[in-house]
Amino acid sequence: MRRFLFGLAALVAGHAHAVEAFHDTLANNEPGPELVVVPAGQFVFGDSSGRGNYNEHPAQSITIDKPFAIGRFELTFADWQRYASATGKALPDNEGWGLSDQRPVIHVSWFDVQSYLQWLSKSTGHRYRLPTEAEWEYAARGGSSTFYWWGEQLDSPEDQPRAHCRGCGSPRSEQYKTSQVGQFAPNAFGLYDTAGNVWEWTASRFVTPFDGSEQQVAGPLDQSPRVVRGGAWNSGPTYLRGSFRDLKQPGTDDYALGFRVLRELP
Repeated sequence: MRRFLFGLAALVAGHAHAVEAFHDTLANNEPGPELVVVPAGQFVFGDSSGRGNYNEHPAQSITIDKPFAIGRFELTFADWQRYASATGKALPDNEGWGLSDQRPVIHVSWFDVQSYLQWLSKSTGHRYRLPTEAEWEYAARGGSSTFYWWGEQLDSPEDQPRAHCRGCGSPRSEQYKTSQVGQFAPNAFGLYDTAGNVWEWTASRFVTPFDGSEQQVAGPLDQSPRVVRGGAWNSGPTYLRGSFRDLKQPGTDDYALGFRVLRELP
């Protein structure tokens, strides 16, 4: 499969990172989801500020041994349309919100997402999956260790909000629905909307105290709750912090729940 690579520089929250962005080509020569490469590294998983919830403890050092590629944006309706067209599946409900092609796909259960990822892997010849909870937090933090990925405070100017949520200063026209992807600043890894817009499914089962190991990855027949991360358009600011975690039953689909893909690298 052909890959389209380009470089750009991001300077966010005091961190600079040269972002490698690309997409794989689908079997019908259309583009797959746009991805960025996240480098290997180490970070503190969970709340180290003392202000987090009990289920964000104990904070622990996690090593990400290998780089991986992850969706630059939350998966959009345009991305899902390619899957629907190829498989004959119906599009999820878009709530009648305009320009839905440019908005994150919603009303997809964890099981729906697994079917999409199986198709995407087969179509591109590369292994796609959901990120584990630890991989998600590592990528979403973008190298930061602060309360929010951009700093310790919401500190969101009304003329330039940092994220889409209730209380983030989002445009009035977007207050009761998702935003088009890429409308707010990316983190230092080049990822957009890791805070707000829609909750994102992960591969991990919800356990307390939490565990960043791959042992917590849920199987396709596992009916236990899954971890969701990132907060959403209808969340308050506290839900957007880097270590905040919540749970959803895997059969759940709603208007504030989506995902981003992870693509394993050789």
